Amino acid sequence: MTGEQRERGPTDLRRRAIELLEHNLRRVETTPRRPVDPNLVRTEADQAVVNVSAAFETLDALGLVTEADRERFFRRLREITSTAYAPFRGIELERVIKGPPAREVSGLHLLAAELYRDGVLLRWLFVSPPADPGRGGQGEHRPPQAFSLWDDAGTAYTPQGGGWIPGHHLRGDTAFVPAVPREATRLHAAAGRHRYELALRGSV
Repeated sequence: MTGEQRERGPTDLRRRAIELLEHNLRRVETTPRRPVDPNLVRTEADQAVVNVSAAFETLDALGLVTEADRERFFRRLREITSTAYAPFRGIELERVIKGPPAREVSGLHLLAAELYRDGVLLRWLFVSPPADPGRGGQGEHRPPQAFSLWDDAGTAYTPQGGGWIPGHHLRGDTAFVPAVPREATRLHAAAGRHRYELALRGSV
């Protein structure tokens, strides 16, 4: 191996390492927020962040990245994982996809998905179990805390908050951005242990 080749070797490895990190960062940016565990503690996007962080630490241990690279990398990762979309406004309603008919059954019910020009709003109904233990009062006594949305087009939806209105039953909503793309045919929602699927074709 010539001196020139020895000099070029580490430089070439570093270039390839930086390219690999850039590729993985782009994957984080476009990975859907589908849940990968029953309690929605972790989504595919979260796992992608873990994977790319581990890749960086491996390259760091091999001496292929610098402290300046570390600062740039994790700053970029923070920018990507925070929402890159404008806040949900929900002004221009395009259509509504109804959920299964809600019944007087304790638990969480997805009433509908409202599709806006800039995002999605899921409408929920939460029915508490009967107060009388003799009537089978087992079940959820409060709505889930974590919500997730994905579709069959691979859209990376980001939650934008929501809330609950007390009453005889709790009624609530959860907003997501961006808007549903034209090519999507099904929406999937998850809330705690609950899973829902809505067909987009033929809806009004």
